[in-house]
Amino acid sequence: MWNEFVRWITKRDGLNRLLAINIVLFVLVQVVLIFQRLSEFSVIPSDLYLAAGAGLKGLLQRPWSVITHMFVHVEVGHFIFNIFCLYTAGKLFRHFLGDRRLVVNYILGGMFGYLLYLGMAMVFPKLTGASYILGASASIMSIILTIGILQPNYQIKLFGVFDMKLIWLCGIIILVDLISLRKGFNSGGHVAHLGGAIFGVIYAYQFKRGVVMGSWLENFFNRISSFFSSNKNSYSEHRRPKTDEEFNAEKKKRQQRVDQILDKISKSGYESLSKEEKDFLFKYSQK
Repeated sequence: MWNEFVRWITKRDGLNRLLAINIVLFVLVQVVLIFQRLSEFSVIPSDLYLAAGAGLKGLLQRPWSVITHMFVHVEVGHFIFNIFCLYTAGKLFRHFLGDRRLVVNYILGGMFGYLLYLGMAMVFPKLTGASYILGASASIMSIILTIGILQPNYQIKLFGVFDMKLIWLCGIIILVDLISLRKGFNSGGHVAHLGGAIFGVIYAYQFKRGVVMGSWLENFFNRISSFFSSNKNSYSEHRRPKTDEEFNAEKKKRQQRVDQILDKISKSGYESLSKEEKDFLFKYSQK
C-alpha cells in the first residue's frame, strides 16, 4: 500500500501531488490530535501552526501560512468534501488547460482568497469571526470558476444524477457562499471562498485575452522539473540536457498548438476536435 502511494505521488502529475499533500497533512494532523488526547499534551495546536492568521500580527507570526493554509484540514467532513471536489474539478481543469496550470491556479487562487479574507478581517473584524483560516476551498473555487467561465456550456452530472451546465454550478456555489455569509456561518471561510472565485473569474477572462496569469510560477515549476529530469537523464541515459533556448522553443511551440486547440474548442466545442487534436491535448494535460 505504501509503495503504491509512493508511485502515485512521484508520477509527473500535479493533481496527484496536490491531493497527496492534502492527504499527508490531514493524516499528520489526526496523528497529533490522537497523541494529544491520549497524553493530555496540548502544546501543539491542531492546525500545526500551518493555518493563516486573520490579522497582520498573525501573518507576521506565520508568514509561511500564506501557502500552507490551503493544504491543511482538521475536520474529517471538511477534508473529504474538499478532496472529492479537488479531484473532480482538477481533472476537468487539467483536461482543458493542463497540469502545470492547475497547480498554479490552485496556489494563486488560495493566496487571493486569503488576501481578501485578511483585508476583510482588518476592515470588518466582526465579519470574519475566526482568528485563523485553513482548507483548500478557496483554491478549489478558483479552479471551478476558471473552467466555468472558459467552458460555460460543458455538461456535468451533479451528484451523478442531474445534468447541469457548468456555469450553473458556478452560480449555485457562489449563491450558497453569499447566503452563508449573510447568515454569519463560517463567515471568514466564505469570504476566502469568494476571493478564490474572483481570482478564477479574473484568470479565465485574462486567459481569453491570451494572458496566462502566474506564468512566472509555471516557469519556476518547469525549471525545477527540467532540473531533476536533466539529472535523471545524465545518470541513466547519459543524454545532454536541453539548453534554455531549446527548452523554451519547444515549450513555445507546444503552447501555440494548445492555444489553437483551445480556441477551436471555444468556437466550435470539444467534439469538433479531431482524434489527433484530442490526443495531443490529453498528452499535454498530463505534463
